[in-house]
Amino acid sequence: MAIAGLAVAAFAACGDDDGGGSGGAGGAGGAGSATSGTVDPSTTTTGTTDPTTSTSTAASTSATTGSGGGPQTIEMIDDMEDGDNALLPAGGRVGYWYTFNDGTEGATQNPPPDPEGTGETPFTMAELDPARGQSAHAARSWGTGFEGWGIGFGFDLSSADGAKTEYDASAYTGITLWAKVGPGSGTGAVVLISDPGTDPVGGACSDQCDPWKKDLAVTEEWQQFTIPFADMKQGGWGDPAGTAQIDATKLYSIQFQITDAASFDLYIDDLGFYN
Repeated sequence: MAIAGLAVAAFAACGDDDGGGSGGAGGAGGAGSATSGTVDPSTTTTGTTDPTTSTSTAASTSATTGSGGGPQTIEMIDDMEDGDNALLPAGGRVGYWYTFNDGTEGATQNPPPDPEGTGETPFTMAELDPARGQSAHAARSWGTGFEGWGIGFGFDLSSADGAKTEYDASAYTGITLWAKVGPGSGTGAVVLISDPGTDPVGGACSDQCDPWKKDLAVTEEWQQFTIPFADMKQGGWGDPAGTAQIDATKLYSIQFQITDAASFDLYIDDLGFYN
């Protein structure tokens, strides 16, 4: 089922010219003021670049991986293998991948944003050549020419009727994923998660929504990133969330952003919650 992220347009007001207006980003533009850095191995861990250590199955939504300081139990959010823009139908999650950007004139992003949810150019998964072990597809966005806060892509965790609602992820410690960039791509990547204090839907912010984020030290080699919710921090450019850390009982969106987007090509694969 290929459906564009209908809730994307609701976030067009989130962010500003300095922090990075994240059209459809659920506040993601805040990361435009962040710089990519080395991931602190004591908090966010990058695992082995050997793709055979990560396995997934769309049928069961669970998998194990040997990286990140020891075996972990993972509930897969999306393994991308069905090729469409819908999350795996598990755990009460109903969401669809979408793209967004800073609107630089003449710049290009693929897949293109679809804020009206027309479905004419839906997000589809990229075929990997070569494959990453057993994984043959990944979420990918690529393009050139952005001069503001950059580009992003992601999904809402619960948007069955086209409107975002809260998703309770408190049973999990954080998220885990595999990521890389293509040759010549910028590497200023971050992962962003929004909750009631950092998303317009929560009512605590409107045009200065500053989501919880973590830098990803991406390279041209596949790496696994294991990110505890407790280690995510606001970008510091917008409205304070009013809490010391993310409220995992009420998550809205998970998104990825490239801030140095003059040339970008970001891949995300096997994304899940973990314990």
